[in-house]
Amino acid sequence: MKKYVDTQMPNFIEKVNGQKGLSAFEEKATRNGLPQVLLFTSKANTSSLTKYLSTEFRRRLLLGEVYPSKTNKEIMEKYGVTSLPAMIVIPPGDAEAEPIRYDADGFSRHRLHSFLSKHALKDKVFPKKKEKEAKSQHSEF
Repeated sequence: MKKYVDTQMPNFIEKVNGQKGLSAFEEKATRNGLPQVLLFTSKANTSSLTKYLSTEFRRRLLLGEVYPSKTNKEIMEKYGVTSLPAMIVIPPGDAEAEPIRYDADGFSRHRLHSFLSKHALKDKVFPKKKEKEAKSQHSEF
């Protein structure tokens, strides 16, 4: 029963794989003005806790999951990740900002929620309509 419920949970986590995936993740966060959160994990499947956090903070931060692999080795070195699990937050707007590392004991729901609440935007960000869609809607009238 738990497996079924876990598979049915909403999941708004971006999978980051290699430099190309990281660039796409960073571009999406920058375009929407969102803080970036990278979760480095060795678990094969996304945990229900991570899915919960992605739903709770949707549109207030961008959550990405990075698995240890050859393609992600560069990303792990870039952020100084040596042990798993690890979580870092990159504040919005400043590409050179120092990443903020989650250093609390354990990855509990309460501790992670408290940590991410400090770094998430207060108000949700909704994507703007693309100009082509907006123009075509105006021309119909």
